[in-house]
Amino acid sequence: MSIVATALNRPFRLLDAFGRRYRVQLKTALPAIFSMTSLLFFVVLLLVLWISDPVDYREFISSPAALMLWTAGMGITLLTYVGLIFLWSMTPVSRRVTLPISVVGMPAFIFSTLFHKVVGGFLSDGLWEQELFPSHIFLLMTQVGFEALYLRYGLPKSFQDIAARKAEDTFESAPVSQQAIPAIPASASEDHVVTFPGEPAIALNEIWLIRALEHYVEIHSVAGEPRVVRARITDFLEQVSEAHGIQTHRSWWVSARAANELVTEGGKRFLALNDGQKIPVSRGRYPDVLAWLAKL
Repeated sequence: MSIVATALNRPFRLLDAFGRRYRVQLKTALPAIFSMTSLLFFVVLLLVLWISDPVDYREFISSPAALMLWTAGMGITLLTYVGLIFLWSMTPVSRRVTLPISVVGMPAFIFSTLFHKVVGGFLSDGLWEQELFPSHIFLLMTQVGFEALYLRYGLPKSFQDIAARKAEDTFESAPVSQQAIPAIPASASEDHVVTFPGEPAIALNEIWLIRALEHYVEIHSVAGEPRVVRARITDFLEQVSEAHGIQTHRSWWVSARAANELVTEGGKRFLALNDGQKIPVSRGRYPDVLAWLAKL
């Protein structure tokens, strides 16, 4: 496996300014960071900075020029974050050591500040000068706060929207046939609900499959878009039994209603579902899945 592929697939942890940890894998995080949802999140911050004008740009340059400066500066900041985090994920120590996000945030802030100093001075014919206090102290505090908000709310929302779009494409190409869905025995499904931290209870008979997604789980229902909630797959597995479904892989759980048959493609085993999807079955779990299917 190449160094780049290793970096993309290696999970590591980030720590925000408020002490909260996040498990990250660049393979899934990068599409979320550059998604439309994240873009809207960044645009809101951009407009706040442009309108509030904490460095007094508009006293020396035009509003469009100020907007261009903020946009380019934010782009530099974002690319610095991504680049430094990518370099971090390439190192073996990233598996063991939690990375404070401020460690990459400070270089990003410095590079953006230098850009503003050079270009801002040029556009204003040398009339605009940077002031460390209070404007840049305010900007640094804003960046730290934005880091925490984005990790806690913006990135998870991006994961949710990406998962929803993928599920929509899947269901459009292979819609679930309600007639093909077998029923779970009443003793296993009647009035059974599962809960996740901070989320309302979900009826188990509405869940089609569960996928672990970094420090979130993706809940696929019989009908409707998937939901992504902050939880571990073990939080779910502790609330269900073999009568409800089975864990085919460390990242996947399949409902008894969804399961159809085991198939092999390219030397790999999958559990084919009633809606046409194929869920990976790990080598160690294959005997258990085979025995479980025989009981259905």
